[in-house]
Amino acid sequence: MGVRRQVVAAVAVATAAVLATAVPAQAAPTAVDTGPLTPVADVDVERYVGDWYQVAAIPAIFEIQCYKNVTARYDVQPDGTIGVRNSCRTIVGTTSAVTGRARSENPPADSALTVSFLKLGGKWIYLGGPNYVVIGLDPDYRWAVVGDPDRSSGFVLSREPALTGAQTAAAKAALTANGYDLCDFRTTRQDGGGGAGSFC
Repeated sequence: MGVRRQVVAAVAVATAAVLATAVPAQAAPTAVDTGPLTPVADVDVERYVGDWYQVAAIPAIFEIQCYKNVTARYDVQPDGTIGVRNSCRTIVGTTSAVTGRARSENPPADSALTVSFLKLGGKWIYLGGPNYVVIGLDPDYRWAVVGDPDRSSGFVLSREPALTGAQTAAAKAALTANGYDLCDFRTTRQDGGGGAGSFC
């Protein structure tokens, strides 16, 4: 190889090395067991946080006091976890609320989280594996479908009190694709939305 070719080759190798260090490789998502559920490929946490209306859910004992207007508010905490505040209106018109924390179990995808409502000694206690798996998500973050690997819980969330027909169909498709029985879900009473009833 001539001197000129050696110089060109050396410059090419050096340029490739600079480019490789200038553009960091995308980290692979952390492997996590989500059982029979298939999480969405990626959740942009900054777009996901904010206020959500629950439009349908599998009835759960922790919501037995809720009559209508079940909502969730998420916000990013300084330590990178997500603050959770669930609230609803009771039959007597009072507000019932609970706060918690969620941590991602599959960064940087951030589609499988463990939510905790248990705090001891100033620290949140995360038990078991992920219990908040995002299995459906609108490209514009207008609706989301969340499941639990054992399918004991499931939620359909919306930025508005009600979904459109097309949004409802997409949410139902995400649930059925993940093995949920739509008839296990009940719609949630929301002011400005629908009343309680079957989701199937």
